[in-house]
Amino acid sequence: MLNSLRIGVQVFCSDPLVRTGLKAAFGEEPDLAWVPQGEANADVVVADYERGLQLIDEAKAEGSASPYRQKVLILTARESEWEIRTALERGARGYLVHGCDLPELMVAVRTVHRGMRHLCAPAARRLADSMAHATLTNREVEVLRLVVEGCGNKVIARELDIAVGTVKSHLKTIFEKLGAKSRTEVAKLAERRGLLSSSPADVAASPRVATSA
Repeated sequence: MLNSLRIGVQVFCSDPLVRTGLKAAFGEEPDLAWVPQGEANADVVVADYERGLQLIDEAKAEGSASPYRQKVLILTARESEWEIRTALERGARGYLVHGCDLPELMVAVRTVHRGMRHLCAPAARRLADSMAHATLTNREVEVLRLVVEGCGNKVIARELDIAVGTVKSHLKTIFEKLGAKSRTEVAKLAERRGLLSSSPADVAASPRVATSA
């Protein structure tokens, strides 16, 4: 039975070496306790990106009966703006990217357990940087997606059923909003910020994308 004075931590990571290392690390902390998978008395869950979001969605479906309600801490290599924002909006209480040290992980676990959020420095910088960027409209996202795929202006116009001049106008606006000077640069920025990490419908639903055309 878990000591009520210790924070129970459960880990869902696909890499067995990571799980083994975290088990040993948590075992050395006097106020933390390892909780095996399958037990429902964990206070904080550390999970990789996909598994973490899955647990959050399952918790929402099960309501207050779920053992994973509002205590998932994401530990992942994913660090694009879109991925971080998506995880937090879905319900993750913390976000750490690979490369953070063990002391920060321990701090994050304790912070999440207290009901607060914890973002590692790279994730916080990504979100802070995004606040300085103008949003893209749905149409601009569609144009950007085709640019990244290598389409020329005429192809984009045909695919979206708009005039070539309209494509050029959208591209000018996209370049200005992203601070890019070429198609290559705009493609790199889109990848770095994770602007095209989902389907067009999902991107359009993101708060970083305005609804006007």
